Amino acid sequence: MKPVAYCLLLCASLALLPSWGHAAELDLPARAGAFWRQPGALPAPVPAAQTDTVRFASLAALTEYALRERTESRAAWFGIQAEAARLDAAAAANWPALTGQFNFTQSRALSSSGASVPTLHRYGPSLSLAYVLYDFGARAAGIDAQRYQLIASLLNSNRTLQDTVAEVEAAYFAVLAARAQEAAQAQQEAALRASLDAVEIRLRGGLAARADQLRARAALSEAQLARQTAERDHAKAMAVLKQAAGIAQTQTLELDWETALPDTLAAGILLADLLHEAQRNRPDLQALQAAAASARAEAERARAARWPSLSLAASSGRTFFLEDERTPSTTYSVGLNLSVPLFDGGRLAAQARAAERDAERLQAEADGQRNQVALSVTEAYHDVRHAQGRRDGVAVQFDSASESARAAEARYSAGVGSLLELLTAQADLARARQGAAQADADWLAAFSRLNHALGRLPGASTANPP
Repeated sequence: MKPVAYCLLLCASLALLPSWGHAAELDLPARAGAFWRQPGALPAPVPAAQTDTVRFASLAALTEYALRERTESRAAWFGIQAEAARLDAAAAANWPALTGQFNFTQSRALSSSGASVPTLHRYGPSLSLAYVLYDFGARAAGIDAQRYQLIASLLNSNRTLQDTVAEVEAAYFAVLAARAQEAAQAQQEAALRASLDAVEIRLRGGLAARADQLRARAALSEAQLARQTAERDHAKAMAVLKQAAGIAQTQTLELDWETALPDTLAAGILLADLLHEAQRNRPDLQALQAAAASARAEAERARAARWPSLSLAASSGRTFFLEDERTPSTTYSVGLNLSVPLFDGGRLAAQARAAERDAERLQAEADGQRNQVALSVTEAYHDVRHAQGRRDGVAVQFDSASESARAAEARYSAGVGSLLELLTAQADLARARQGAAQADADWLAAFSRLNHALGRLPGASTANPP
């Protein structure tokens, strides 16, 4: 190459290289503590906020939507697909490997006499076959190890989906409690407003004091503040439910169904039966056991790899020449190969020991998880029992508070009761109403936690209560 052309090529190559020594097209902060303000450097634009309305006709429909849209569900599904592909790759070792080639060669041999040797041009296809006939179970152990890994991935995915269901149910029951609290506060505000109107009528007739009017106004103002707080709590609970269901915060969520309370927990159901069910059904516990089985199979594969392996090798090819005077030829070979591992520095033995220790570690983790499962089931069981008893007691309190409020209102209207008595009775009724709503929500949440602790499928959450 001429020197001038070489220099031009070198300059063009240097011009295409990235600039060094400074940050191209980025304005760095001028001093420490300064903010960087160049969001336009990001490649992807911010997606537009969704503002549509989503409606669901049942908790099952909302849960199904969450299972589809949550990123955890998609990640678990992709993990399953990856493990399934690895199992297919491991199972492919049972099949022969067939390789095809096409070669083109230009060669000139060296003549011992010094005579001129012509250049030859060879080309042609060839096939080679390699097939492991026997390997003392190394391939089967590897396939078993990967199959157990896939089973563990499937079980972990089940637990991930159960976690999603539990989050949606817990958030929904919190919404029910917040909505009931808001309704109770609104009813309390309406009752206090009616009381204030009654006080003002009595004040104009000279039957009440100015202090009664001030006291009624203060009670109404307090109820209004409590109702505003309940509205805020309801909005926050809806935000948590949207997050749990995979719905954008800018979307409007409408829940168009009535929630039916489950049947009470039968007195004949024993905690031991529930513990046995959890040990049998919990996917995360079973996933640890599958992972331990995979590690044991991997150890078996490493031990089997230390033994000889017998394989079949075959090849065939057809060679052609560009020179017309040469005749094409066909070659083939068939043979058995016995591979005997003599020395590998202890690699396979170390792999077997590592896999065995992994299996023991996973089994220990499974034992610890079994104890944790027993604890969570026991706590959820007692929560359900307590929620049922509390709901019965709150119902008695609500009936008593309702009757007391009606009696106090009648006494005040007849002029034989005091305003303080009426306001106290109304406050007691408001607390009883809120307590009843909270008790129902706690009962539903306790059932949900028990189903989650038992590892039951979503269909068992309401149709088959524990």
